[in-house]
Amino acid sequence: MVMESVKRVVNDLGMIPNDARVLVAVSGGIDSIVLLDVLVRLSVERSFELVVGHIDHGLRGAASAGDSAFVERLADAYHLPFVNHHLMTSDIEEHRAQGREGATRNARLFALKQMACAVHASRIALAHTLDDHAETILYHLARGAGPTGLRGIAPIRLPFIRPLIQTSRAQVHDYAISQSLEWREDATNADSSFSRNRIRHHVLPELRALNPRVAEALARNADLLADLDEATAFLLREQMPHWIVNSEDATLAWSRSRLVGLPKSVLQLALRDGIQQVRGHLNGISRSHIDALAKLVLGTQAHADLSLPGIHAGMQGNTLTLQLHPPKAMSGWNLTVDLGETPLPDEEASLDLQIVPVADVDWEAARTSRWVEIADADGIAFPLHVRTRAPGDRFAPLGLGHEIKLKDFLMNAHTSVFDRDRIPLLCDNQRILWVVGIRLSDTVKLSEETNRVLVMKIKGVR
Repeated sequence: MVMESVKRVVNDLGMIPNDARVLVAVSGGIDSIVLLDVLVRLSVERSFELVVGHIDHGLRGAASAGDSAFVERLADAYHLPFVNHHLMTSDIEEHRAQGREGATRNARLFALKQMACAVHASRIALAHTLDDHAETILYHLARGAGPTGLRGIAPIRLPFIRPLIQTSRAQVHDYAISQSLEWREDATNADSSFSRNRIRHHVLPELRALNPRVAEALARNADLLADLDEATAFLLREQMPHWIVNSEDATLAWSRSRLVGLPKSVLQLALRDGIQQVRGHLNGISRSHIDALAKLVLGTQAHADLSLPGIHAGMQGNTLTLQLHPPKAMSGWNLTVDLGETPLPDEEASLDLQIVPVADVDWEAARTSRWVEIADADGIAFPLHVRTRAPGDRFAPLGLGHEIKLKDFLMNAHTSVFDRDRIPLLCDNQRILWVVGIRLSDTVKLSEETNRVLVMKIKGVR
């Protein structure tokens, strides 16, 4: 029965291409021992290669070393290559943000990927069973996960594959006995301080008293939720272009007025999907984060921002912007600059200043790039400095002919309220000459009497 179940999963889902090399993760426990034996038999029929991989956690002293030696002998008995990785405490600490169980799991998966790369394996076979699938669903349910979390364990998430995902733990045990297989018992599987062990030894047995086939029932529910989740995502993506006004470089800008008109449930799904588009995943994002973002959209504030895990949300008028990283906090700065090129503080850009005869000006560059500006050099009171804005700043925009508050100019120019303290200002010792990338001062505009010009360029901007 186990062999038929694995064949069906592998064939129906196209898990293992012909002539592929598969790293089989073998802990020494019964599930991984059965997985290895089944794949060895199947590899003869399907013509793919196997490599045995073992993660030595090093957390159980002599028992860990014994597991490693046992798996190595097993690989030798099957005439298969063997690779081993000793997991250090420091490896687990790198993933500590995922909790004790999550840290160990993520460190193990990362190590398996490294091992697969070293042996040129395109697939990594894990021994998760139908019971593991059910336990994961219950674990996520208890934590309040939504439809995506309740899908449980994916059969395929390359490079990882799970050929036993439709095979129960009882069937695995019966197979091991029928084939006279040997395995190692891990004492930590009985440790009830682990959430999944409590579910395995206490929750699932109670549910089986209600329904002996509860694992299969949970798996069917997970499949239905997966279908629903995919259908919702498909329909949502069809509507997304009507709500989004800009999408580039890990930034998503939405029309607030269009979002406000959506039913709240659709708004929350749209915001959730938008976060996933920007971040690439939803790890660390909870319902409370989505609710807070929806409240920002539906609120009355014209300008507001919200910090979420790994993402920054900013509201400015009719635009909601999601950015992968929060804007850099830039304290005020003031830097004296000379002719030539000067790096700008806290930026990956530099300011280049040159004085040239008016006849030598590259007018095409000045017309087509917002990062190139030209001023009448004889109207400038040197020396020059570049700085961020300060209270009381005033500016005479080109074409207006008189000074106004810089704050009012930036507002009228529709600059983001979150960027205004970051915009460099090129000044002489009397006034602002150039609000960089936005507008030249009317006081240094070119005229028929202009002979020399100051060419101002920002280099290195994206």
